[in-house]
Amino acid sequence: MSTPAAAARTSAALREAAATARSSWSVTASAAGVAAALAVFAPLVLSGAVATDTLASGAYLALAATGLGLCVGLAGVPNVAQGAFVGTGAFASAHMLRHTALPAEVCALVGALAAALLGTAAGFAVRSLDSVRVAVATWLLSWLVALALAGLPWLSGGAQGLVVPTRRLFGLNPTPLVHYELAVLLTGLCALAFVALRRGPFGLDLAAAARHRGAAAALGVPMERLRVSAFAASAFVGGLAGGFAVQLDVVADPTAYGPLLSFELLVAVLVGGSAAALGPSAGVIVLGLIALAARALGNLAGVSGSRFQPMLEALLLLAVLTTGGSALVPAAWELTRRFVPQKHRRRPVAARSSPASPTEGLRAEGLTKQFGPVTAVDGASFELHPGSITALVGPNGSGKTTILRLLSGTIPADSGRTELGRTDLTARTPAERVHAGVVRTLQARAYFGELSAREHALVGVNRTRRHSGGFRTLFSTPQFRAENEESETHALAALAALGLEARAERPASGLTGAEQQRLMIAAALATNPTVLLLDEPSAGAAPDDLEQLTALLRSLRSRGIAILLVEHNQALVHAVADEVLELEQGRIVRRAPLRRN
Repeated sequence: MSTPAAAARTSAALREAAATARSSWSVTASAAGVAAALAVFAPLVLSGAVATDTLASGAYLALAATGLGLCVGLAGVPNVAQGAFVGTGAFASAHMLRHTALPAEVCALVGALAAALLGTAAGFAVRSLDSVRVAVATWLLSWLVALALAGLPWLSGGAQGLVVPTRRLFGLNPTPLVHYELAVLLTGLCALAFVALRRGPFGLDLAAAARHRGAAAALGVPMERLRVSAFAASAFVGGLAGGFAVQLDVVADPTAYGPLLSFELLVAVLVGGSAAALGPSAGVIVLGLIALAARALGNLAGVSGSRFQPMLEALLLLAVLTTGGSALVPAAWELTRRFVPQKHRRRPVAARSSPASPTEGLRAEGLTKQFGPVTAVDGASFELHPGSITALVGPNGSGKTTILRLLSGTIPADSGRTELGRTDLTARTPAERVHAGVVRTLQARAYFGELSAREHALVGVNRTRRHSGGFRTLFSTPQFRAENEESETHALAALAALGLEARAERPASGLTGAEQQRLMIAAALATNPTVLLLDEPSAGAAPDDLEQLTALLRSLRSRGIAILLVEHNQALVHAVADEVLELEQGRIVRRAPLRRN
């Protein structure tokens, strides 16, 4: 491409990005801009009340807390080791400053990378644990790092810590004011990254996995990889905050990065609002106010205020968690919505070109699965043909759901093969099978909490995206924006196919049980499946709902999709099925073709 053509294309992309930014500007964005301006000029306003170095330390704390929000707010993971990551960044940066001639900002970056490595290892270790075990494991990690710093004087400098030489910072004299403005800038950039990731596929997938892991896995969300990424990003930001803050303090004190710091950062995130970009910063401001209150109590009692501060922080956190109180930023946002009309961006309505009809069927040969002495599936063999519905029936405990789990890859088969056309899926993971075209819905009403119906469908659409990587998401590249519009359209089309287009912006928790079942089928349809594995889609459906479900299943069949239907409602089976497989004690005992309706 010639230079003028490239320049013209870049200019057009920039104009488009600016137009998009103007159209999406909201009250929230205005409030964030005001908050940023106040933060920038805070040293001038508070110069007589708070020292600039104290403000700078608080700003670096806000940066570390915002980084923690990437893990707690986006991934829903209770990380109680952010203080350890901050300490790792601080001591790595301190050693680089002491033993190399690298610029100060490069030393801080090395500290951030060291913390990211530790965060990646921690994320990998807890990637499949539940929230309680993650909290325990990260709390132990925080203690391990603190004990390592206390027990290795060559690493931490012992009780005296490490004295850090001062160097110019980005060509400027490293005064407290320079550190403060740098910390505010980095916190603002991290908050913007938080917003971009939260609105993009990364944040949406993490939100889905946090609300219902089973349903997210059924749609091919790579939960474990996303968790590790969230831990690494959170640790990187925490390490960056520590790498710069240690240069402000001029000494790396091992006692400053213990479990108490991790606890305080978690309190800041939860009190301020873990799902809000500015929530962690608001929480840090609250911590500052608590410190003042603790100092006042200390003066009254004639002791150090530091004795009261952790107690007050714990009481505040307990008040928020046990009383169901809302965090600060979300509460302010809800209050704003009551009095200020919100601008809703129009969604694209043009239908995306439909994918080609599937031409490959699924074949299972000799599938066998045992759970201890019980044989749940015993040599099951069958084929699912494009454009047909195969019903799998049998009494409870006969192995129907186990077959669905084997086909979707949720559990491995003891023996047998699963093939999609000429592709062997036997060793494939659930996410890989979804990408190949085999998608399952769950038996229970599995949905993603307060995510809207449109967002549910987008979780499915994310499996088909090609331009949604971290770089494109953060910088909203032209390809990313174009694909976003296409994805929105495809998500609405999937909802329309299940009769839910009028519910697109309604939270899933506000839908009826039958609508929730159809919603998860719509999310599965949004992945462009070749094979749909449906587990009890009529559960809890009223007679009118059954009529609509019958029509919808016939419509899906007409798209050329191969459907395996596990269903107890015999009327629905006879209305839609082309073939019935009867299962008994894990074996297919009868095959009966039915006349297509």
